[in-house]
Amino acid sequence: MSDNNHNCLQFIKFLYWKTMKKLIFIFVIIPFLLITAQSKFNFNVDYSRYKYNDSSSYVEFYYSFPQSQLAFVKKDNVFQVDGILHIEIKNKGTKEDFINKSWKIPNQFKDTSDVNMQKDLIGVVGFVIPSGNYSCKFVGSDLNNEKTKKEIAFPLVVKPFTRDSIVLSDVELASSIKKSDDNKSIFYKNTLEVLPHPINIFGESDPVIFYYQEIYNADKIDENAPLKIQTVILNSQGKPVFSRVKNLPGNQTAMVDVGTINVTKFSSGKYIFHLVLLNEANSLAGIQKEFFIFNPQVKDTIVASQGSGDVLSSQFAFISNEECDEYFKKSSYIASKDERDQFERIHTLDGKREYLYRFWNKIENDTTENDIHYNFTDYMNRVKIANEKYKNIGMAGWKTDRGRVYIQYGEPSEIDRHPSESNSRPYEIWKYNEIESGVEFVFGDITGFSNYILLSSTKRGELNDPNWKERITTMF
Repeated sequence: MSDNNHNCLQFIKFLYWKTMKKLIFIFVIIPFLLITAQSKFNFNVDYSRYKYNDSSSYVEFYYSFPQSQLAFVKKDNVFQVDGILHIEIKNKGTKEDFINKSWKIPNQFKDTSDVNMQKDLIGVVGFVIPSGNYSCKFVGSDLNNEKTKKEIAFPLVVKPFTRDSIVLSDVELASSIKKSDDNKSIFYKNTLEVLPHPINIFGESDPVIFYYQEIYNADKIDENAPLKIQTVILNSQGKPVFSRVKNLPGNQTAMVDVGTINVTKFSSGKYIFHLVLLNEANSLAGIQKEFFIFNPQVKDTIVASQGSGDVLSSQFAFISNEECDEYFKKSSYIASKDERDQFERIHTLDGKREYLYRFWNKIENDTTENDIHYNFTDYMNRVKIANEKYKNIGMAGWKTDRGRVYIQYGEPSEIDRHPSESNSRPYEIWKYNEIESGVEFVFGDITGFSNYILLSSTKRGELNDPNWKERITTMF
């Protein structure tokens, strides 16, 4: 393997481990985070973000209604289905609605023998959205049957594509891309008609992945160092199952990259699609997208190796010295004193990466019968939540007592809050029913500045003070 391909694959593996989640097998698969109980209605949504200006991005949202699940109504000697698309996009910072609107999505057929009745009703809507964090809710329903309805909700981060460096748009996975001069088509862009595939499932019924992507600011790169783009697909174990490199024509301000991949020989499962922009041996930018394959007749011949990982293929392979220190500080709640002392004695970047890899490999493969088992992704997600929920003046959430307990032991079974009792400062009692047959943690706001400190706990190894109530008692 050339240095160019090797470096690119290492970069891709890093991207993969930054975002990879647990494998989701494909029977009812939705690519976003929240799905309501009406999951049998196979309404789907996807999106891609593109350059607009220095303060906004153009965001396309792709939707699909399963026409076979919509009620057919006869009108004027034709059969018609009527989907209803409702979109709510709210700015998380201002709490204001960017959009809150519904559209009627009709389609007609001459008779019930039309084979197109079995196809999905696909469309796209696009908005220029200012930079910010948003919450999105899409509801697909049937105008002619109120029980046919599904809601999909997901977060959306909009960052403008600036002129500072070379960047990539999101990659749109499609069921068809062809040359076109029909600029009135809702699927037309850059001389192409790109038919979205919002369900993002390929394989038996859709054997070819078409993809579309835009590249910005390539003119900033030295023309003597031609650009290449590598397409890689990783399976659920992070192993490459497809790789291809091609040259790009020139270094232009804006370019389009399209391509196809046949997936008929890929086994069913979850995959990560990567596009990485290369300049000689350097990885300049990358983008990735999760998708699924359903090929029930294909046997999986790729077996994941157990316990034989390498730091170069882990999530720690490309992190900086500062990131190593930060990760271990946040991991120290579950590290022994000897482990903390060992890390302090390491002064090289490679040594820190190796230590983090071995530390978390040991943690994740712990076979003792403990009440709590950890993995890196879930643990760091708790750190993120702790920073959001338990931050205090001058102190990050993960450093507070409540943040530490949340990270170390997870979400409590229940919380008893006492914010305003007479003769008492505010306090909380967290209960964990599954740890040591039931334990409690008591936190009190001793200073009156919402800095809840740990007063006492029944958990072995934690602070235990039978007289904790005296510390929160106030005398008037």
